[in-house]
Amino acid sequence: MNEKIKKLFAIFVFSTSVLYLYKQIDFEELKLALRQASLLYLGLALLLALFTVLISCFRWYIFLNEVQRTSFKKTFKAYLSGYYLISILPPTLGHMAKVKLVGGDYFRSLSTFATSIVAEILFIGLGLIFIGFAKVGAAFLFLIPFIIIYEKAYTFTDSILKAVEHPKLERMISSLRDSFERLYSGWRKAKENKIVFALSFLLSAITLILQIFGIIVVGRAFGLHIPPAAALKGFIISTVFAGISGIPAGLGANEFGLVLGIGSSTKAAISAFSYKFIFQYMWAIVGAVVFYKILGGCNENSSGE
Repeated sequence: MNEKIKKLFAIFVFSTSVLYLYKQIDFEELKLALRQASLLYLGLALLLALFTVLISCFRWYIFLNEVQRTSFKKTFKAYLSGYYLISILPPTLGHMAKVKLVGGDYFRSLSTFATSIVAEILFIGLGLIFIGFAKVGAAFLFLIPFIIIYEKAYTFTDSILKAVEHPKLERMISSLRDSFERLYSGWRKAKENKIVFALSFLLSAITLILQIFGIIVVGRAFGLHIPPAAALKGFIISTVFAGISGIPAGLGANEFGLVLGIGSSTKAAISAFSYKFIFQYMWAIVGAVVFYKILGGCNENSSGE
């Protein structure tokens, strides 16, 4: 029943978003905006998007490298694949699937990815408070102390599992305890290096600035002036809407949120879609190519054995 409700909700949000965006567009103005689009600004936006992807991947890599030896190239391939995976799977499952691609101990790798986005959650929460959504922002910030006290949560959970003694449950309990222990050990090692932990906050701030600047630059490409505060508002609303919509890759909800933040108009709608294409959808296409190349390599290795 929950799955049906989620699907119906996703369809409703997608339909509402597309209908809203459609009503904002004057097709004659759209044709003119496309003909007069600045390739220079669009090229700059593409460069900003590339830097955003590289820095975001590096943020995960530095935590991952604290737990196990891995190459940036392999991490980057897994990260790119993630853009494709979250477009065909629910976001949480997509992220969990991409972690599998880096190899090594899965649960330790998963915990490093979770640690790498702590700063991102913090900045989104602060951003929500800044644009006037104090209660929602506070809910995001509430996740931070929960992550910080993860050690106590792990100890408490492990003690409960340890106390459960039943022959029929022994194998399952043992497996659960092992999984929790590997998650915990990955988290603990990832956050032990204070320099790396502090660097992750700096990198998250940089990617946030790049994405906000990207919205402004894409707007300029279509002759639209977007103030930094409006760009921040659009980015935050877009991120939240896409996250709760349940739509693969947040298609429609992303643009809807951006337009609500930067203002409703034909140029705003085309700027919103162009921004999301350059900063996300395009990378899903690249990620699909990378993902199936990885699968192809795995199949070749399997058949070779």
